[in-house]
Amino acid sequence: MLATWAAPGQPQTNIAPEADRVLSAACQYLAQAPYFSLNAEVWREHVTASGQKLQFSRRVSMEVKRPNRLHMEIASPHSQRGFWYDGKSLTILDREPGLFSMAAMPNVLDAALDKAHDQFGIDLPLADLAVSDPYKNATAKVLKGAYYGLSPVLGINCHHLAFTQENVDWQIWIEDGPHPLIRKLVITHKNEQAMPEFTALITDWDLTDRIAESDFAFEAPRGASKIEMLPDQAMGGESSQVHLPLTNPKNK
Repeated sequence: MLATWAAPGQPQTNIAPEADRVLSAACQYLAQAPYFSLNAEVWREHVTASGQKLQFSRRVSMEVKRPNRLHMEIASPHSQRGFWYDGKSLTILDREPGLFSMAAMPNVLDAALDKAHDQFGIDLPLADLAVSDPYKNATAKVLKGAYYGLSPVLGINCHHLAFTQENVDWQIWIEDGPHPLIRKLVITHKNEQAMPEFTALITDWDLTDRIAESDFAFEAPRGASKIEMLPDQAMGGESSQVHLPLTNPKNK
């Protein structure tokens, strides 16, 4: 039997009770954390003109301090970028060419992420986990949710959940036990050619160590040059091409 849930003005949603319970617990656990940091490996599939799928990987590290601090580093074989949000502005540094840009932002993280997306086209991978109400945003456009039992992720026993939306399907693996941390995400863009996937493995979580305020303050490296952050042409590059339906329902 499925539980029926729907946000005002949204289609009716069917989420299995166990899937709803596990997801709600994980989102509440994360939302109540005053600060956290994580490390992850993420893969994004690219479909070539011939239809071949290619996976491109990146390393992501993120530090969050609620309600308005975020620092992220994204590294791939082709680029090294840093992102700092200090409650007043978002700064993006492209390390290899030594270029950085800044834009004024609202003083709450949720609103800052919305502005970065809406005005500059920036969607930082996994930054969705830092919003104030992950559960509300995760379920806002879900049409169906199912529970598939326990399975290991990097040796950790996890609950496996799967959700369907209009344009994407997504799966999430949540650690079993007293610390319901998200360990894996898979998002399938089912309306795109060959249905490419985004996969994230969160290898490390830390919700105990306090994060220094200086971690969220940008200092320009010696020789770096400042450039303008243009609407819809942000420096996020490949990072801005990936977003999660988990917490930003307007995206899909």
